This record gives sequence, structure tokens and C-alpha cells, in this order.
Amino acid sequence: MRYIFLYLLYCTSNTAIAQNWQQIGDLNWVGPKVMYNDSITDLMFISTQSRFNGTDTINGIFTFNGSEFVSLAKERDDCGNVNCGPALFLTRYDGDIYYSEVERIDSTYLNGIGKWDGEKWSAGLPGLYRDADNPPFIDGYCIHDGKLYISGFFLTAEGDTCNSVAYWDGQHWTGLNFPGDGFFGETPRVTHIFFYKNELYAAGNFYLHLDGEWIADIVRYDGMNWHTVAGGLQGGEANIWDWAIYKDELYICGYFSKIDGNMGNKIMRWDGQQWKDVGGGVCSPAAVAHGLTVYDGKLLLSGIFDCVGNGLPVSNIAAWDGERWCSFGNSTFDNTIVSMAGYKGEFYIGGGFKKVDGQPCRYFAKWVGDHATDTCSASVSTLPEI
Repeated sequence: MRYIFLYLLYCTSNTAIAQNWQQIGDLNWVGPKVMYNDSITDLMFISTQSRFNGTDTINGIFTFNGSEFVSLAKERDDCGNVNCGPALFLTRYDGDIYYSEVERIDSTYLNGIGKWDGEKWSAGLPGLYRDADNPPFIDGYCIHDGKLYISGFFLTAEGDTCNSVAYWDGQHWTGLNFPGDGFFGETPRVTHIFFYKNELYAAGNFYLHLDGEWIADIVRYDGMNWHTVAGGLQGGEANIWDWAIYKDELYICGYFSKIDGNMGNKIMRWDGQQWKDVGGGVCSPAAVAHGLTVYDGKLLLSGIFDCVGNGLPVSNIAAWDGERWCSFGNSTFDNTIVSMAGYKGEFYIGGGFKKVDGQPCRYFAKWVGDHATDTCSASVSTLPEI
């Protein structure tokens, strides 16, 4: 059963904030990590580290219909006094909602992966194994030709050594011969998996020995073997936080820079043959780009940064239209934006921010402004690739 109905849409009383962003709810910790639009129920399923919404307990997972919060967990073993553990996998497959990186909800042991049938939780996607002391968990997924492809942190699937990459056909797991993490000698953590131009890609923060060289953080699968993606990422601390396909190109964002030998700063694009810069990328040296999403015809980048392109001032969110960078509302955030989603014609963000434009607006917000004051860089489409 569903445990708590919360008829609360908390709106900040400061009218200046309402011009651009409106606080949603009253979450007590970092805002939504994952916002999944479910076409079956027309609800947004949300994973967050917040345990409370105002005085009501949500325990890190709830549904949202644009005005109401409904918790899906009465108890969770990874929730402390104020917050819950992170969970990055939340999707519907074959009629049920799946949720990962949780061992127990409502006294039901899930072994790292839960299945929600609309009324109760049970263990989902059985057969994954990590080690004797830790349950498996899933980070990334895609659904392709009816199969659920997943990546995360697990060693085997139904006894087959698959090193954190496998697919589920509704009854059985199949591994894809993903190499072990040879550089460290440990099972790799693979945070993303997706198809681009009919090839499967895996990305995250790992080192693999492929095609006679060490490859970092992104590889592709041709149906038989894994291969490098033009050498992968360069830099000892490089990693990939998110990806999106926009105008037939694959975009990745994260923590990487040109100075280490990459084609872009915190964001790059891949056309199937080569990596390319994205209009100068993020120009904040210590920035991290956390999220990518396509909304209203533009590619939106979020994270913690203060400029893009050749010095265009922004604050933790920016829009790319394929030729130039633009600000998004010209608001100033005091902390990072980690998630973005469109829902019922509205645009939502989640993150660690507590103030926008110096006024209270905490963790979860909806765009209510316009773009009349947006500023944009010059077009870079005619400039040569660096």
C-alpha cells in the first residue's frame, strides 16, 4: 500500500523568487537525485536523500503529481535521523517500478534491488551478485529491443562473470563479456549504459585494457567485442557524470579538461568518429558538470560552474542549442544542481542549493520565469574544431 499522502506544495513567500524559480515541497536534505516520468501512471517517481518533507516522512522515495507528495516507503534501513542513502536507478520495466541501492524497505529484504508493483515492495531482478559482504546495485540502464540493459556494481549475473554490465530479458540475465577493471584488479563500477548509432556504450569511472592500451571511463560494444571510444577520457581524476543524445550527437559531461588532453572542458560531443568541443565548454577551472537533459529543443547542462563558452556568466545551469551557449533565467544559485526533468509541461531541478538570487529556495524547484533576460554567447558553429 502507499503509506503517506502529502498535500503540500510549499511556495516561497518571496515574490522575487517566484519570478524565476518556485520551491517545491519542504525537503530537509539534498533535492531529487533521480526524477523519472512514468507514462503508465502519469506520475513522477523521485529518489532523494531527504527523509522528510516538512514534518512528514518520505524516506527517500516518493511520487509527485505536480502538487502532491506520496511516500513509497514507511521504513528504510539506510535512512538515518535526517537523510537516506543515495539511489540512482529508478525506472519501469515490464509493468513494475525498479529501484536500486537499498537493502531493505518496510521489513522486506531486497538484496540491493527493489520492485514496486503499485502496492508493495519485493526483491527485484534476482540473480545478481557482488560479494559476500555487499549486495549488488544498479546505476545506469536503458531499454532496447524489449531488454533491460543495466550497469552498476556487481560481479556476476546468474553465475556468469559480467563485471557490472548485463541485460535482463524478463526471465534471465546475459553478460556481455565486459572486461574486469585490470588497472586496480577490482570489479569496475559502471554508472551509465546506453545505445548510440546501434552500438552499446558503457561509461563511468574505470580503467580497462582494450585494443592494446589502457582506456578510461567510456567504451563501446559492437555486439561481439568492446572497443575504445577514440582513446576514452584523459586525466587521472577524469570521470563521466551524465550523457545525452542531442541533434544526432552523443554528449557526455563530468570532470575532465582540455589541459589533460581531452577535446572539451567538462562537456564533449561524439559523432561516432571523433570527439568535439562544445562551444568552449565550461570555463570554470574547478567546475563539475553533473547533468544533461534535452528540454524545449535545447541541451541543458547542470552542475556547479559560473561560466561557459568564452566567458559567458551563468550559475550552475546553461543551455546549448548546437551553435551557442545561453544562460537559463540569469538566476544565481548558492550550490549545485544535480538533476533536471520536464514533467507535465513544467521544468524541475533538484540539488544542494538553499538560496536562489539570495532568497530562500531549497533543494527542489520549478521554473516559473521567462527567458527575456537570458544572455547568449556568439555562435561558434563556424569556428574550426580545436
